[in-house]
Amino acid sequence: MEEEAVGRRGALGALGIAGLWAPLAGSEPAYASGGSTAGKYSTIPSAKRRFYGRVRQGIYAFLSMEKPISAGNIQDEAVMTFFAKDIIKQKGGEKVKGCQFSECVTKEKRTSRWLDFKISADLLASAFRYDSSDVADYLPQVKLIRAFAKKVEKMEASIAKGDTEAAKSQYQVCKNDLARYVPMVELANLDAEDYTHAWDTKPQVWCQGSFCV
Repeated sequence: MEEEAVGRRGALGALGIAGLWAPLAGSEPAYASGGSTAGKYSTIPSAKRRFYGRVRQGIYAFLSMEKPISAGNIQDEAVMTFFAKDIIKQKGGEKVKGCQFSECVTKEKRTSRWLDFKISADLLASAFRYDSSDVADYLPQVKLIRAFAKKVEKMEASIAKGDTEAAKSQYQVCKNDLARYVPMVELANLDAEDYTHAWDTKPQVWCQGSFCV
């Protein structure tokens, strides 16, 4: 299944110099790092470029489940799509470059929107540190997003069992955790326009002259 269509604000262009995203016409610029990181050790700007699209898309898909789950329709397409492994990470049957043997072909790899969201949100949280000695496992935002992940997995199990009431209550618990997480990684609150459309999940590139990362 192909990625969802990208919203107008989701298709952000390459970064300009001075740490700014180069916005599309009519869109608002998104800063690569907040003032809180200025002059300090930080992996935040790079993490934002790599993971913001994936995390925003994950939040958008998660929030899209709220209405059907609240209505008791846990078999809704939005719910099924969130957990289904229908995102192709690697196409199968393609020749591996540089390999001279006939069996050197790629194997198809798939993931789900949920699994991609889980990984990218954890990596983003781990990058929000201001000192090289900080241990990711002890960071509050990392602990929170990992607790959120465990709760989502419980909700997924309830959905698989057809337990509508459990899924309803578990969804709200998960949403509360997510609402606490987003400001910790400098993302907009859950009621923001950011999560009303799909996002480009590709990493954004920052360039200064001929040097790009």
